[in-house]
Parts: sequence; structure tokens; C-alpha cells
Amino acid sequence: MKLIKIESNVIGNSAVNSVNSRDIHLSLFVKTPYSMWIQRAIEKYGFEENTDFTINKFVNGKATQSDYIVTLDMAKELCMLDDSEMGKSYRRYFIEKEKEATRPMTIQEQIQLIAQGNQLIENKVDEIKNEVELLKNDIVLTPSQKRILQKAVATKVYSFEGRQEHNKKLFSKIYSKLKDQYFISSYMEIPRLSFNEAKSMVDNITLIDLV
Repeated sequence: MKLIKIESNVIGNSAVNSVNSRDIHLSLFVKTPYSMWIQRAIEKYGFEENTDFTINKFVNGKATQSDYIVTLDMAKELCMLDDSEMGKSYRRYFIEKEKEATRPMTIQEQIQLIAQGNQLIENKVDEIKNEVELLKNDIVLTPSQKRILQKAVATKVYSFEGRQEHNKKLFSKIYSKLKDQYFISSYMEIPRLSFNEAKSMVDNITLIDLV
């Protein structure tokens, strides 16, 4: 008998031992398609979302599919739908796992649980940090930074002492350099964190760079 993975998942407002009902469906070799099988079980037994199960949606190719993560109580009922020896074996397996979950934990198990919790917290903190860094890159220049950058461009153009019609081309070329540097359609989309870099780029542009 292939063991079905039991994990802690949040169902409703609590973290409980649970299994992916798709694993039960596969392990029992149910011929009825998974989505139809699980819906029939929910209707037959009156299972309720956020009490007996939660739904995890995922993209498979171009289609969105759903996995029903179920409590061990619901898992036992699903095993009996098939009314086979395999189903009964899995039901007994879930019962044994419930018994194990209710016995007092040893000191070593408690330490391991705390370590796992700390690791999960660290992973979540790292994930949040990465998301914050990505968000920072999406924040564009402030109005003040835009004015400073505009002034820097104008100062640079007029430092070349060209004719007015020539100056217009220089303005356009400098802004094009900025857009190419940051892969944007307007200098106003420059990331706020890149302001100093962008201004330094303008301050150091030479006529040769604009040819």
C-alpha cells in the first residue's frame, strides 16, 4: 500500500493534519474523474468548505484545476466510498495517524517542531523581503526627482552651446539614452531607486555619447 502524505494545512481558522484528496483518488484507482468524484462525495456526505476541506487552485497548462485538501475525518469517509479492501486499509491508516497525533510529544519532537516553525518563519520573512525589493523597483521617480532630472538634462544640453534647433535634438537623444538604459517608454518611469544613477549618467554624458 502506497502511503498517502499527511501534512498540516490551514482549514478554516486552524492548522490541522490533512491530505490531498487527489492522492486518495489516485491510490484507490478510482475510475470516475477526480473532479466529479470529489463533488459527489461532498454532496453525499454534506462536507463543508473551510470546515472539512479547503481548495487549492493551480494552473495546469492552460487550464485551472483544483485540489481539495481534506481533514483526516473527511479522508476516512472518502476511503469508504470505494468500499474495497484498499479503501478500508487507507481508512485504518488515517485512524492510526490520528492516534499518533494525539499522543504527547517527546522533548526531541517538540524541539524539532519548534525548529521547523522557526524555519518556516525565516522562509516567510525572506519571501516578504524579496517581494518588497520587487515592489521598490516598481516605484517611479517622485515629482521632485523628475524636476531635478529635467534640470540636469537642460543644464547638460545648454553646456554644449549649440544652436536652438540642434539643442532640441540633444534633448531628445539624452532622454532616449535614459529610456534605453532602463528599458522604459518615458524617463518618468525610471525606478526611484535608480534616480542617483540616472542623474549621474546625464551629468557625465558627452557630445560623443550622443553622436
